[in-house]
Amino acid sequence: MFWRRPKRAMVDLTTEPESPRYEADLVLVHGLWSGPWLWRAAAAGFAHRGWRCLIFDGRPGRERGGAGRDDMVAWQEDLRATIERLEVPPVLLGHDVGGLLALALAARGSVRAAIAIAPLLEGVGSLVKPLPRVLGRLTGREIAPPDRVHPVLAGEEDAARTELLGQMVSEPAARALALAGTLLSPAAPLVPALLVAQADDPSVSPVAVEIAASGIEADFQRHPGGHWPMLGGGTDAWVGRMHRWIIQRCGASLLLLRGDEDLRDE
Repeated sequence: MFWRRPKRAMVDLTTEPESPRYEADLVLVHGLWSGPWLWRAAAAGFAHRGWRCLIFDGRPGRERGGAGRDDMVAWQEDLRATIERLEVPPVLLGHDVGGLLALALAARGSVRAAIAIAPLLEGVGSLVKPLPRVLGRLTGREIAPPDRVHPVLAGEEDAARTELLGQMVSEPAARALALAGTLLSPAAPLVPALLVAQADDPSVSPVAVEIAASGIEADFQRHPGGHWPMLGGGTDAWVGRMHRWIIQRCGASLLLLRGDEDLRDE
């Protein structure tokens, strides 16, 4: 396994599998205030299980193929264009806002399967205080990430919280405050889809995620932990649960190999 920077636009890093097993790649999409770094430990776990991982870079300020803007529409268009350039439709995993984008592409049938982790189906009200929201809408002021004492960070393991605080960046108001419409009310997916909630996530209600999954006839899982399950000491176990769902729902059509080894976590 190794890391390299590919030529594909908007893909920040690629993790090659230790032993390729699947014809489709995984595309990993971060959410607000974070970036490709969020997925590096999880990508290593998926690569160990035979997946090639492409980590999408949707951070503000990136050169965006002529789009020239940092808003939610540009973020969606960039991800869709990246998916369409792949030879084989990928399995898409999105976190936070990335989870909402994953569901939008699943509703279009653009991917092989989609997993939405802690999707912000209720918007950013629990993450951004009223005054920054008002100033952002009136002046376009950037929206700072949650601070150390915010519940969405305070409940994380020390190592995960330190990593988050050291890497998170402010978001343009046109991205952080633009969640509305179909993003918050996803349509029924045309491919297998899973919505994942964490029991201790103070920003995303597991009940709301379960109701949304039921409403669009998608699968639902609730796991222990907070908003950032791909960080911290439980990363590998969490990756194993995501891996098992993909194999169980997508079946033999993904496999390059045949045999029990494709169903093992190790």
